[in-house]
Amino acid sequence: MRPSNQTKKIIYGLVIVLIFGSMYPYTRWLDQEKKDRDLGEAAIGQIDTGSFMMKLFLLGGFRGIVANYLWIQAEDHKKNHDWDRLKATVDLITKLQPHFLSIWTFQGWNLAYNVSVEWDAPEDKYEWIKQGIKFVQQGVEHNKRSPDLIWDTAWFYYHKLGFADEAIILRRLFRDDEDEAFKTYNDPDTGVKLVKGDNFQLGYGWFSRAIALVDEGGTRLNSGTADTIQYIDPSPQRKGRADDIAFRSMPSHAQTHYAVALEKMSIAGVEATFGEVAKAEWTRALKEWEKFGGHTFLSHNEIPRNGKLERDNVQLDDATNPEKYKTLNENAQYWTDRWASQMNYRYWKERCQAELTQLGVTARQLFYEGTKAYKTGDFGQASTKFKEGLAIWKENLKAYPVYRDDDLNKKDTGLVVKRYVRVLRQLGEPVPEDFPFKELLADAEADTTLDPFDAVEMLGVGGEAGGKPPTAPTRPAAPKPAAAPTAKAAG
Repeated sequence: MRPSNQTKKIIYGLVIVLIFGSMYPYTRWLDQEKKDRDLGEAAIGQIDTGSFMMKLFLLGGFRGIVANYLWIQAEDHKKNHDWDRLKATVDLITKLQPHFLSIWTFQGWNLAYNVSVEWDAPEDKYEWIKQGIKFVQQGVEHNKRSPDLIWDTAWFYYHKLGFADEAIILRRLFRDDEDEAFKTYNDPDTGVKLVKGDNFQLGYGWFSRAIALVDEGGTRLNSGTADTIQYIDPSPQRKGRADDIAFRSMPSHAQTHYAVALEKMSIAGVEATFGEVAKAEWTRALKEWEKFGGHTFLSHNEIPRNGKLERDNVQLDDATNPEKYKTLNENAQYWTDRWASQMNYRYWKERCQAELTQLGVTARQLFYEGTKAYKTGDFGQASTKFKEGLAIWKENLKAYPVYRDDDLNKKDTGLVVKRYVRVLRQLGEPVPEDFPFKELLADAEADTTLDPFDAVEMLGVGGEAGGKPPTAPTRPAAPKPAAAPTAKAAG
């Protein structure tokens, strides 16, 4: 007897209910997996492209082909300087493949470095740099377990805002920016969110976050959960390797540059800072270098000992401790000395030690005040400040021979010597035969370069661009020029 139509309907209905009933726990499990493993849409097959036809096309397994086609389009838009279409195309690629790390780095770098230099006004440059940083931060949200994009974010804060040709103005724009979210980082020691007004502080915070994630990842490797996310393009830049020495040094560099920047007008219109604040920041820089120097790296080679091959533990700080260094075996001494020299570790550590002293901070303040007097024609005041500062600086550097004899310090100190001699000549006074650091004068006289990160040199004592401080741009996120910009080299 064949089942009636009504019976078929009941059977089909029960089957449908059974299918949907079995799908519910699977859906719950899938949602939990997405949350636990921090998986984006592309990793579980749900793609938001904004196009129904695109979704149908992707169902056929052509996601990679579509992404490659869009990538080619993005390159064409870049060559044609069609920034709006470039951004729209790259945004679509990120929706297709949010774990494609290179697209986040590519577009972030493109906006912050390539697009920003197409604009003449610092305010416009700043806005594009900011867009680049924010774009990479979106990538971080999609790839929270990858240190690569966290490192990229740190680098843009640190390098593009801190070392660009217009850094003294860009840093002012960042300082005056009212977007607190853009100026926030998680403190690496406490986990507390901090709002800071200096790009080097943001660089320090994000660099530290990348390293902390790498170290945490070492624990995840031991627990067997390192492969929970497969990235489409594992980073070739080694930004996520715990044993990458340059990678681990970046928080130290960022904190040191912040301390350096405090003691000169490194931000247009903002006076230098000395006293206890400067000493505290130099102390923090020293702490970061010692933390870096105390990290245990493994020697690249293996030495046969007691019937087995062993790698030696290497700590860069041992290069600054003669007694400890003597106790190391020959192989460990080799790698300690090699890597300490490669990272110029002795210099950076001694520089922090010298600068954080009361003598160091006092000498820097006298140099700053003497330079301002020199630039405004107050030669009597400049002479007094330079003379006192050089005497204090000489006394201070007696305890730090590595820093004293380094070419970077000689160039910096030589500039003060050159200005002191010029002041004496303006006053018609003889140049003393025995004044400190006189041996640096000849090279200093031959050096005509200016410090592009010192507003006193670049903009004058007031340090203001156009007679007033620049203000943070209020224009839309994608500013438009009155005429097509002149192409310049990426920087």
